[in-house]
Amino acid sequence: MKCPRCGNEIKDGMLFCENCGEEIRIVQDFEPEIDGIVTGFDNVSNVRQEKVNTQIREGLEKKSAGSMGKRNLRRRKRLIWTAGVAGFLLVVSLFAAIGMLFRNASYQYRRAMRYIETGAYETALSYAERAVRLSPDDLDYLSAYVMCLSRTGPREETISVCERILEADASNELAYRTLAAIYEEEGDYEKLNGLLLSCPDEQIVSSYPAYVAKPPEFSYESGIYDEAISLRLSANTGGTIYYTMDGTEPDEGSQVYASPIYLESGSYQIRAVFVNEYGVSSEEAEGNFYVDVTIPEAPQVTPEEGSYTRPTLITVKGGENCRIYYTQDGSAPTQDSAEYTAPFPMPIGQTRFRFICFSMAGAAGEETQVTYSLDLHASLSIEAARNRLLVELMDADVIQDMDGTVETGTGHYVYNYRYAITVDGTDYYLYREYYEDDAGNSAGTGTDYVVDIMNGTCYKAAQDGQAEDGSDPWDGIILQRLDSRETDSGETPE
Repeated sequence: MKCPRCGNEIKDGMLFCENCGEEIRIVQDFEPEIDGIVTGFDNVSNVRQEKVNTQIREGLEKKSAGSMGKRNLRRRKRLIWTAGVAGFLLVVSLFAAIGMLFRNASYQYRRAMRYIETGAYETALSYAERAVRLSPDDLDYLSAYVMCLSRTGPREETISVCERILEADASNELAYRTLAAIYEEEGDYEKLNGLLLSCPDEQIVSSYPAYVAKPPEFSYESGIYDEAISLRLSANTGGTIYYTMDGTEPDEGSQVYASPIYLESGSYQIRAVFVNEYGVSSEEAEGNFYVDVTIPEAPQVTPEEGSYTRPTLITVKGGENCRIYYTQDGSAPTQDSAEYTAPFPMPIGQTRFRFICFSMAGAAGEETQVTYSLDLHASLSIEAARNRLLVELMDADVIQDMDGTVETGTGHYVYNYRYAITVDGTDYYLYREYYEDDAGNSAGTGTDYVVDIMNGTCYKAAQDGQAEDGSDPWDGIILQRLDSRETDSGETPE
């Protein structure tokens, strides 16, 4: 550097000209924060520097007049040394301050945002990059970095930083819109579709309706229907829906949906896929439909209605693919009524049954109504036979008293009448055993007893197996006397 006054070469670190004494000022382009630090140092050293400069000038003037002696020479050297030390300390402090700011992420971010606001993205990029390097997980710093990268940096880096942001904040609008803009510009519609489908913010997704390929929607849910339906398929945007009705996978070679699909009686498996205007395929949608418009026939009930004197099983038959429901209190049967699954004993007394068939689609057929009257002309009533059973159970030490108290525990046994049955020509009342606790909760024990309706003989009943055709639920019953003497099926105990 040369002196602006006399042109003499200035040595590095010198703050004045040794030839003419002119003060040398080195002007740096510091940030506002650093300028404040420098100004502070200037205020501290201004008085000392001015004094040094004055003394140097005086010494130089004496030298030019030929009056400088050895004493002035030593004095000048001291002044030069003092000025050099002061300058060195100033430079060291200045660089220390610069280093502190350089390592401050918040400062780097503020500088980046200042340049971003003015549109100087290239300048802002270096500050944002340093802020991210100092604090890699800060979303504000990453967002500033993305704003700069999206305008100046490589796209691979922009995409990478956006993905980092979305890992920490799955709803970050800046990251979604930046990635969407990149994929849209590059024509990568598959990635754009995947990005938008993963976005939880519907407002963002709605900004790109043409690029999203969602699965087709069905106008009817999968299920069973008792009437023909007109099935409509719809898409979220412009494009083409392809579908199959035989369960095969749909593709662009499948049937094109152009009008509602009319489903009559039968079973259908419909699979559909949507392809938008950019050639992006959606995930598959599937619907399973069973349409049954057949009205079931009235169920057939045997035996015929009338009066009976022996225990009899009631059997009901309906058409294929239907279920039979019934009531015995005179009310109309529905699908919430008791379902007929197997023949059951006719109740004692007069009972009016109403039976009806429902198709698998829920269509109801015609009712069948029958009235039965069962009078066994028994010697023992149902209650008298129960008391006879309780007495024999006490004698067999099964219970302790007529209340059914057990030897251990606090509960008791209860014996409820179920129905009348016939075993090898002999008629019996059947009672089922339940255990009831002190709170009134009861549960079946799995044990049944029968009592002869004429002489009151009691047996423990066990079912050896049900008839294959289900015609008689008590075919194969084994009766065992309470004194433990067993008898085979087909033999009436004496």
